[in-house]
Amino acid sequence: MGTSSETRFQHALAVARAGNAVEARALLEEALRQDRRHAGIRNALAVLRLEAGEVDAAVVLLEGLNKELPNVAAIRLNFGNALVAAGQVERAIGTLERAVRLAPNDPACWYGLGRAQQTVGDPTAAVRSYREVLERLPDHREARASLAAAYNFLDDYTGGEREARQVLHTAPEDAGARVNLAVALLSTGQWSEGWHCYEARSQTTLLDGQRRHWPAPRWEGYGAKGDRILVHAEQGFGDVIQFSRYLPRLRARGFHATLMCPRAMVDLFLPSGLADEVVAIGDPMPAHAWQIPLTSLPHALALDSDVAVTGTGLPYLHAPQLGTAVQLPTVTHSCARVGIAWAGSPTHVNDRHRSCRLGDLSALLDMPGVEWVNLQLGTDGDAVLPCPRSLDARPLLTSFGATAAVLSQLDAVVCVDSAVAHLAGALGVPCLLLLPRIGLDWRWAAPCHRDWYRSVIPIRQGESWASIMGDVRRLIETRVWTPTS
Repeated sequence: MGTSSETRFQHALAVARAGNAVEARALLEEALRQDRRHAGIRNALAVLRLEAGEVDAAVVLLEGLNKELPNVAAIRLNFGNALVAAGQVERAIGTLERAVRLAPNDPACWYGLGRAQQTVGDPTAAVRSYREVLERLPDHREARASLAAAYNFLDDYTGGEREARQVLHTAPEDAGARVNLAVALLSTGQWSEGWHCYEARSQTTLLDGQRRHWPAPRWEGYGAKGDRILVHAEQGFGDVIQFSRYLPRLRARGFHATLMCPRAMVDLFLPSGLADEVVAIGDPMPAHAWQIPLTSLPHALALDSDVAVTGTGLPYLHAPQLGTAVQLPTVTHSCARVGIAWAGSPTHVNDRHRSCRLGDLSALLDMPGVEWVNLQLGTDGDAVLPCPRSLDARPLLTSFGATAAVLSQLDAVVCVDSAVAHLAGALGVPCLLLLPRIGLDWRWAAPCHRDWYRSVIPIRQGESWASIMGDVRRLIETRVWTPTS
């Protein structure tokens, strides 16, 4: 008599518990070929597939199981987690809410629901779910670290700091909790410890796809005058623009600074004078004695005061001379020429709240005496401004240098928190910056946030984007541009 399906299943579970996921999966695959109806085999195999990154395969297995056994909380939990991984978060929430109703005392179900709620952009609901986890399992490290992140999203930096520190008290190696602590500290201007904790970002998913091996040692603030330091850009375009302000600090200490940045930014930084040399990521590596991520400069430079961190707020970039290729048509009428961009990268962790829709800005587009200049690339990049007087500048925005040249011809810019805002600020172009109500970035939460760029006027979202359009409109009508000098 052959081995029963249940025996095969239990053996595979024992192998998995022993830490051999590869062998356990092979055993479960074989068991599934012998018995395609066994719920335990299908459930366990789906979990291993999900852990291996085979999200679609896991969803297929669990979707069938969920239909057959709709009242099994463990299956609903696994199905919900798979849906989150597949990007079907709204659908996952309903599945996970059912799991919680089936097993209200199971911390795993509450944690799965909290993760889905946080992913979909509802940190208030996520906080409630994480608290349910911790009531039942106070040592649930992941729930407490996630709770810290949710508090930060809600501007409760005291709560974010408290929960992150509690995680680190028992698990000092938890990089995610350390980054959450960094966000809370940077948001409240606690620079020294904040920069130190922010170094943990390299051990988290924050830099996925941007890690590489650097043979030269990391620069930690020391070295001989004349040493060549390779400063390599990381994170988003806006971060590169914002943190490039620190490059002159290296040169002032007698070092030779080489900036390695995305190719689309080379023509912006080459004429800026911020670095001695500018090269594109992917080009041959220039000679250097040290290397450091651009975003780590404040930590290595020990910048621990508001003035040291933000500097003067005056422009530190200038638009390159690119000639007629980026020349906007001459304005033949008396009006303000205002650029507009309403969305950032859709992959941003808070894009659901950070970006808005063109329709949210409709109250601005009928303003007399304004010519709107479309700067929106990427998301909604094919949108046409529905207003009587507009100009499409998107074909000119072929690089950041070209974009800088276009911005320099504008009277002002209205945009959400994106690279456009940082570029406008670094150039000294007046910018009305639309900030989200939920998930405010730490740099705009810091008490000295107005000092990053003197030409940027932050305007935070109220109950909706429409609720602040009256304020934006009045600023444009009265031409209240922040002085740049």
